[in-house]
Amino acid sequence: MDKFFKVSAITAAVMGAVVAAPAMANEDPMGPAYAAEVTEFFSESTISGNLNFWMRARDREDKPDGTMKTNLDHGSIFANLGFNSGYVGGVAGLDAVIYSTFDMWQNGGADHEMNFWGVNNPYDKKPKDSGCKDIWTDCTDNGVSFATAAAKFKFGESGTAKLGYFQPSVPSSLGVNWSFAPGTYLGGEVGGKVGGFDLGLVVATEYKAPWFKSTYEFQTTNGKDAGTLYSVGGRYTLDNGISLDAAYGGLSDGDRWNAHFKVKGTTEGGLYWSPQLYIVDDSEQYDSTAFQLALLTSISSGQYSYRAEATYTGADTGDANVVGNMSYRLTSQYGGSNGAYEIWWNNRSDFNHDEELAVFGSVSRDFSDIGGKGFSAGLSAAYGFGSSAPGVDDLTEYAYSVFANYAIQAGALKDAHISFYYTNYYNDTDAGNWAPYTNLFQDEEDFKLVLAIPFSVK
Repeated sequence: MDKFFKVSAITAAVMGAVVAAPAMANEDPMGPAYAAEVTEFFSESTISGNLNFWMRARDREDKPDGTMKTNLDHGSIFANLGFNSGYVGGVAGLDAVIYSTFDMWQNGGADHEMNFWGVNNPYDKKPKDSGCKDIWTDCTDNGVSFATAAAKFKFGESGTAKLGYFQPSVPSSLGVNWSFAPGTYLGGEVGGKVGGFDLGLVVATEYKAPWFKSTYEFQTTNGKDAGTLYSVGGRYTLDNGISLDAAYGGLSDGDRWNAHFKVKGTTEGGLYWSPQLYIVDDSEQYDSTAFQLALLTSISSGQYSYRAEATYTGADTGDANVVGNMSYRLTSQYGGSNGAYEIWWNNRSDFNHDEELAVFGSVSRDFSDIGGKGFSAGLSAAYGFGSSAPGVDDLTEYAYSVFANYAIQAGALKDAHISFYYTNYYNDTDAGNWAPYTNLFQDEEDFKLVLAIPFSVK
C-alpha cells in the first residue's frame, strides 16, 4: 500500500496547488475565489457504490472415469464506494474507488476471481500467508483494496488526462480485467480531439487484476522484467456514423506488441456490424504473429435482441505438438494486463486456438410488454472447430447457456438486479486439460447467481 499512499499524496499536492493558484492572485487567500473553487469541486461530485452477492457452482469432468468434480464452489460478497469530484476551475479533479471482498464459503478453486487470491502476483504465485498449503485451493484472502486513485484534468474542450491508479479511457490497445471491480494501471493517460480524430496515449509501469490487492510490474513470457507499458490509439467517425478504430501497444523491455483495427457501423434498419482484427506479436510465445479475425453483429426487433458473431484465430507456436492460443493483451500471463477486446460470449471457452473457427449466436427477450417489467431472459450457444494436433482428436468444442435477469421495481431493493446464468460446455476431443490444446479443458456445468444492489450517497 506504500505506492497507494505515495500517489495519494502526489494527487493531494496537485489538487492543492490548483486550488491555491486562483487564491494566490487575491489579497485574501481564503476569500471568495477560493471558496468558489472548493464549492465547485464538491458540489459537482458524486459518491456511490454497490453491494453485490455472487454465488457460483462449477463442476468439471474428471477423466478417465468421467465423473463430475467440483471446480469452483463459492459465495462471495463485494462492496465498493466511489468518489468522483467536480473540476476545480474547470481543470482538475479527483476520482477514487475502494472495494472489499469476502468469501461466505469457498470449497473449490481459490483463484475464482471474486475474492482476493492470497498470492503475491500472477507470475510468481507465491503464498502471502504461511498458512496457505495449496495456492489453488487454500489461498483466499478477504480484505480491502483500491480500484482508482487518480487526479483527472480537462484542458479546454478537447483535452483530458489522468495520473495515478486508473482505468484507460482514451483510445488505446489497453483494457482491464473485471470481477465486480476493474483492473488498475499505475501511470497516466492523455487524450484529445484533433479534427475528427479522438487520440490517446497511455503509459503505465504496473498493473493489478481486481483479485489482487497490490499492483505488480509487467513481465515477459519468460518471466523477465518487461519494463514500461505504452499504447497509442485513434478513433475517427465518418459523417455517416461509421467509426474507424486503430491502436498499438508495446513494452519498453519486452519483445511483445499488440494492435487492433475495428470498423463499426449501424444500418438504417438498426443492424449493428463490426469487422475486427486483433494482433499479438511475441517471439517467445509464437512462431509467427498471432491474430484473430472477428465479425460482430446485433439487432433488436420489438421485445427481442439478437447477436451473431464469428472468429478465426491464428496462433502458431512453432511446435507441432503444442497448439497455441491467442489472448489480446500485452503480457502473456493472464491477470498481468489486458487488452481492448470486445468479444464476450460467456460460454466458458475462449474459442481461440490456432486455426480454430468459431461461431456464436444469442437471443433474448424483454417481457415488459406482457406484465413482466424489469424481467428479461434468453439463451446463447457457441461452437468451435478446425484446430488439430498429432495423437489426439481434432478440436471440437461447443456450449449453450440459459440466462435471466430481473430489475426489482419497488421497495427497499428498488433498482437492484437479480440474475442467473447456466452453461453446459462440451469438449468432444480425447485431449486432456491444457495439453496439447493450451486453452482447452474438459466438459463443464456452470451455474452463477448474482444479486447486485447499487446505492448513491450523493
